[in-house]
Amino acid sequence: MGKGINSILAIVGGVLCVLITLAMPWAELGMDASFQNWPEWLKWLSINLNVPLPDYAHMSNYASEWTAHLKKAGAESRYGDYAYALLMGLAMFASAIGIAAVGREEGEEKTVLPVKK
Repeated sequence: MGKGINSILAIVGGVLCVLITLAMPWAELGMDASFQNWPEWLKWLSINLNVPLPDYAHMSNYASEWTAHLKKAGAESRYGDYAYALLMGLAMFASAIGIAAVGREEGEEKTVLPVKK
């Protein structure tokens, strides 16, 4: 592959990782990551030190769609674990694309030993 395609793949992989990472708290908190469901220490940081925290209340429609799909597929409980596993898998896939695009050519050149004639 050319360097242009590798650069594009690396950028796409990086952007996907950032977007998926931003959705992780939603999945970790059982697909309801509104401010009242954040851990107490994190709420304390937000209130007392003015640390901005995202409010994922606007993603509640995704939670209901995801839960309905999981119930239909036969899942019984802990639907947030399924969402977390899906997002974690997508993050690993996106990072693998970025790593492969950035490090493939350099890694091959450094590991090949010169042949003596």
